[in-house]
Amino acid sequence: MLLLIDASRANNEQKTGVEWYAFFVIEELKKIIPRDIQVILYTRESLKGALSNLPPNWSVKVLGWPPRRLWTQIRLSWEICQMKKQCGSDNLALFIPAHVLPLFTPAKTFITIHDLGGFKFPSGYSWFERWFTKFAVVFAASRATIFTPSDFSKKEILYYLRLHGKKIADEKIKVVPNAYNKEEYLYNLPEEKISAILTKYKIQAPYFLTIGRLEEKKNTVGLIKAFEIFKSGLERAPANDEKNNFQLALLGKPGFGYDKVAEALKKSAFKKDIILPGWVDQIDVPYLIAGAKAFVFPSFYEGFGIPVLEAFAVGTAVIASFAASLPEVAGGAALLVNPNKPMEIAKAFELVISDVELRQKMIVAGLKRAADFDWSKTAIRIFDEIK
Repeated sequence: MLLLIDASRANNEQKTGVEWYAFFVIEELKKIIPRDIQVILYTRESLKGALSNLPPNWSVKVLGWPPRRLWTQIRLSWEICQMKKQCGSDNLALFIPAHVLPLFTPAKTFITIHDLGGFKFPSGYSWFERWFTKFAVVFAASRATIFTPSDFSKKEILYYLRLHGKKIADEKIKVVPNAYNKEEYLYNLPEEKISAILTKYKIQAPYFLTIGRLEEKKNTVGLIKAFEIFKSGLERAPANDEKNNFQLALLGKPGFGYDKVAEALKKSAFKKDIILPGWVDQIDVPYLIAGAKAFVFPSFYEGFGIPVLEAFAVGTAVIASFAASLPEVAGGAALLVNPNKPMEIAKAFELVISDVELRQKMIVAGLKRAADFDWSKTAIRIFDEIK
């Protein structure tokens, strides 16, 4: 068998959750795919970093394509079409860990659909992204076995496919959970290194932290409002009370609907305490999470939510939305809140920092929950389906 893998997203330098998924799954597949199976990685550019270290039975093919769009639909599709002519469809398998299928696919095709944000939360996406999501999911259902990271996402996919007249067998969608990087996200990271990283990004303890694009879907405006309520409630606290010094760190780049975030920041009475480091070096992220009093993830919609596991792993208490897949991922180890109620998020801030016993129980529960997830398990389950 010849296995073809789209590594274009895994090869991005600045990765978000989906790109990290593709990267780690490919890295783990390198360890378990036997030598008698040939693997070709397809990319837009030469492989970077660890991705470029290939086993003897692996190779890479760079598919040049000057236009920004339609690399998958035109360039990769043409390549797959040529491979089918050379090798025969029955001897090929195709795996797309992120994004969408090419127009031409072999008989054995597999794709990971991470969520249906374009369907479920249309206001968080452009009209093109909404249309493209619908097309991509319906097309994938007719051509591929689908991997998805949560039971929640599987139910969403089945519902929306049937809503749009596409019936699909339940067993054609496989739930394969995501994981996190266990080599970087460690418990009891050195305090001196945490302090150095905070200085680098001009963040001062104590602080709350969130990670993700600054946009409507991630509920960034709601989080800012919750922080304002939390800070306003401290006006009667003693001047030297630690709570008065709390900051909110928003890690991530602007996303769709950032204009509302920018307006909320501009109007905030506590904008001097809201830190926007922008994109940060991946190697620094575990230390930033570990230094926080709580990691806050009040998103309206997530297909999984890898940052929740990362926070668990470094021993930071998590406040998360009770929406979408997050209760499933948290597994009872996070304090769940209504993302539509900033007051409820603010009360969770107060509870986590004031109840030391509760926070410690959350940390212990989080560490135990994080131990259940491993990228090697994810890759093994994927390859078991492909082989």
